[in-house]
Amino acid sequence: MRNHILRLEYLLALYAIASGSLLRHRLRSFLSILGVICGVAAVFATLSIGEGAKREVLAGIRQLGLENIIVRRSQFLNTKTTGGESARNYSNGLQLRDVQLLQGASSAITDVAFLKELQVEFTGMTQEMMPQVVACSSSYFTIHGLTVTRGRMILERDVRLKKKICLLGEGVARGLGSKGTVGNSLRVGEQVFLIVGIVRSAPLKNQESKGGTTLAREVDQMVFLPFGAHDYMKGSQGTGAVAVLDEIVIKLRSGKVAEQIVPLILRTLRLSHNSVRDFQLIVPWQLMYQAKKTQKIFNMVLGTIGAISLLVGGIGIMNVLLAVISERTREIGIRRAVGATRKDIMAQFLAESLLLTVTGGIIGIFAGLACSMLIARFAGWSVAVSLVTVVVPLITSVIVGICAGVYPAVKAAGMDPVQALRSA
Repeated sequence: MRNHILRLEYLLALYAIASGSLLRHRLRSFLSILGVICGVAAVFATLSIGEGAKREVLAGIRQLGLENIIVRRSQFLNTKTTGGESARNYSNGLQLRDVQLLQGASSAITDVAFLKELQVEFTGMTQEMMPQVVACSSSYFTIHGLTVTRGRMILERDVRLKKKICLLGEGVARGLGSKGTVGNSLRVGEQVFLIVGIVRSAPLKNQESKGGTTLAREVDQMVFLPFGAHDYMKGSQGTGAVAVLDEIVIKLRSGKVAEQIVPLILRTLRLSHNSVRDFQLIVPWQLMYQAKKTQKIFNMVLGTIGAISLLVGGIGIMNVLLAVISERTREIGIRRAVGATRKDIMAQFLAESLLLTVTGGIIGIFAGLACSMLIARFAGWSVAVSLVTVVVPLITSVIVGICAGVYPAVKAAGMDPVQALRSA
């Protein structure tokens, strides 16, 4: 216990000597740590920007549903020809038979949903409020984690019977006012559909495990019809001239099996489409992995740039400490003469170096926080402060302080006390 008390007293005395020496030359001390402040602020700001970008990207990917694989219609890579290449190089795009094939392709596939985009006109709506109309399967809502605030979902029997009902996104319902409530009718094209529910996206916190709203679609600005009900409308063939479906969503037992399932899905669709790649696969699990991998590289680059900035600041501190050794020759000689050892002198200069860099690091953290807030406000970028963005710059500044103070401390400790007193 006594040893611990003595050690604490020694450290307090060392701090008092080091801080007193630095405070005697406040301007010089501040100028010497200016490089560290700028370096730490740069590291903090870049890491916070990177963290904010990462969270935004990962949140967007989670909205796709980590356990989902999305198949979307794309432009035909091969089309029907009149020469030697006949119908075997021709595909009608995504079809309902693709849904049936995918449902039985693997036990890892728990559900399959599908959707068709419709080009129809509304009466009584402004151009700015024009919603997107889709015809979908009943499972589309559960796979994407959509919920109803009022009314009910589209059921399987609604799809089977092609019922003339619809669900509105919350934004569409608000835009219609009293007409956008459950029980009222909505004219879509030339047909009238009964509003049976109001849809909203699932909260983001639930989307990592239960799927989420497809990023390309604004659920609040959508009108959902049971698949098949669009047959009543004229000119509602959808966005594809030939394709029946625009999107198929495959629900997996776990996102981790996506790597094994993707080749199977590709083989199934290629056989069904006569080897024509007229679709694109979006695998959120793979996107998540790639995003995290890219973020690690990005953080390494940012960290390297910041480390270089801190290194420059450390060199500045080393130069200042080396310059003041000649000014403090008498002080060193007197301290050695009254009993201070070489270790004491070395500890004093190391303490001064650490005080400079830690102080610069703390000031740099606040400066970096201010820079991040300004960037978020004026540039509109997403920034986020995590434990890493605070700890990494501080630890780096401490390491720089130790490295910058070692050589001046060794040089000061190596001075002969007699020669130091004579030359003073």
